[in-house]
Amino acid sequence: MRWTALLLSLAAALALVVSACTAGSAAVARVHVEPLVNFALPPAGAGCGGATALGGGAERIPITVSTVAGQVAEAVNVCIGGQGPFPFIVDSGAGESIIDAHLAKRLHLAHDGAESAFAGVGCIGTARPVKVAAWSVAGVALARQALTAATLPDFGTKGEPVGLLGSDVMSRFGAVRLDFVAQTLTFGGPEGPPSTNETPNVRGPVGPAPSTVLTDGHVGTTVPLTVVLTPGDISLNVALRFGRGSAHTFVVDTGSSQSVVADALVKSAHLAHTDLAQRQTTVCSTITAPLVRSGRWSIPDVTLHPQLLGAANFGPIGSGGLAGLLGSDQLKRFGWVIFDYSGGRLVLG
Repeated sequence: MRWTALLLSLAAALALVVSACTAGSAAVARVHVEPLVNFALPPAGAGCGGATALGGGAERIPITVSTVAGQVAEAVNVCIGGQGPFPFIVDSGAGESIIDAHLAKRLHLAHDGAESAFAGVGCIGTARPVKVAAWSVAGVALARQALTAATLPDFGTKGEPVGLLGSDVMSRFGAVRLDFVAQTLTFGGPEGPPSTNETPNVRGPVGPAPSTVLTDGHVGTTVPLTVVLTPGDISLNVALRFGRGSAHTFVVDTGSSQSVVADALVKSAHLAHTDLAQRQTTVCSTITAPLVRSGRWSIPDVTLHPQLLGAANFGPIGSGGLAGLLGSDQLKRFGWVIFDYSGGRLVLG
């Protein structure tokens, strides 16, 4: 599976653009370009089951965590209309869940709206919502909803994922725990209703802390989040700073196998450049992005581990205040994390 950080452009809805900063062909020619990597997928033999009931409506499901060349991805088996399993990426940065357009056609999923265009690096793609009446993730039944059907690079072919399980689904469970060590995803309670245009955003932490079924008896470190609950654009936003600089908005994005920073912030934060670049896949193209050093960086009350970051031009998304993506490569270092959508918390193990 060749799938990397910039596929997260779907996190802010397909109408927005995320383009990589190539720094010019001459500059790229002088650096070492890391190849695209292949991640492991869940075993097809696991079928459509695997969930364990934990009481109170909580359920735990198996996922596959794959680490290659410092990048990290998580995938889970999804079944649709009793068919499958189909490998989906667990993507907290995806504001709406995605299905490969070819799979949607093969499953005869009915259209649920008009086709729309989205842009990437030197390319234009199309997407269309489709109806899913009955589906499940590793044995946990999910409410009917529309999925966005799109043709994405490297998706839908043999050994590749065929969709993204996004925050539109995970937020309906209130809070979820992603355990990188045990390779499990835990839903903290029964599935609730979807967000509406009237659902207010959550600026946390508010309300009760996550249940012991999620913390597993450990306290962890709580980091405040702003949870955007706009339908189609659900996201977990954290304040992040480099050194002693100003705080900037980063999306907590498991769909980003490598953390990413906006190239404008690279300049203003004086992040050190390297002689490395990364081949990455966007929504409709494959590009080369430079890698920079994070130096000392932090989120509230937590110093993050120094690492390499992909540098990208966030285009219109950046104009809305988004400065980067805190990806699975950094989150995995904590062993487990809890995304508390209803309480506006990120809990780090």
